[in-house]
Amino acid sequence: MAQNEENLLLRGTSGTIAKMITYRQRAGKTIISKKRGKSSVPATETQLSVQERFKKAVTWAKGAIKDPAVKAMYRAKAALGQSAFNVATVDAYNPPEVESIQTDGYHGAAGDTILVKATDDFAITGLTVSIANAAGDLIESGDAVMQINETDWLYTATKANAAPAGSKITATAKDGPGNSTAFSVTL
Repeated sequence: MAQNEENLLLRGTSGTIAKMITYRQRAGKTIISKKRGKSSVPATETQLSVQERFKKAVTWAKGAIKDPAVKAMYRAKAALGQSAFNVATVDAYNPPEVESIQTDGYHGAAGDTILVKATDDFAITGLTVSIANAAGDLIESGDAVMQINETDWLYTATKANAAPAGSKITATAKDGPGNSTAFSVTL
């Protein structure tokens, strides 16, 4: 792939010539590359799954950038050479990640706290914590509160859990495109 910066004849050029060479614009530069062709090897199930996930991300991003406020948020996060559409696509493609659940402050009493660390490539819009006893019965579920560092979320228990040993604590993080990820720990 070649880049053209100062050629007056090619400045601003985009498109394909003779089904061989493709010109495109990125960050004010003209990129010149060989025209890509279709692969002769059939796609694997994993590749098809990734393609479907990518199609869904692109579809979501197309709709998201139609909203001027959402487009402005993505544009603000865009790096050099990226568009708001690129950032929105990546955000829709990648789900949030729940990295850890700290249960040191939880002993089964109302008012005890659980600290969850969760991240996303753009922003987490909400995090829910649920507590189930050892038998699997749901004791409580509610929203955690984002802390000032924007990666830690604090949940304060509202109900007593008479037997916290063996209880399962699940944190579910959600992002703007609707992706969610759950992570659980057992006490």
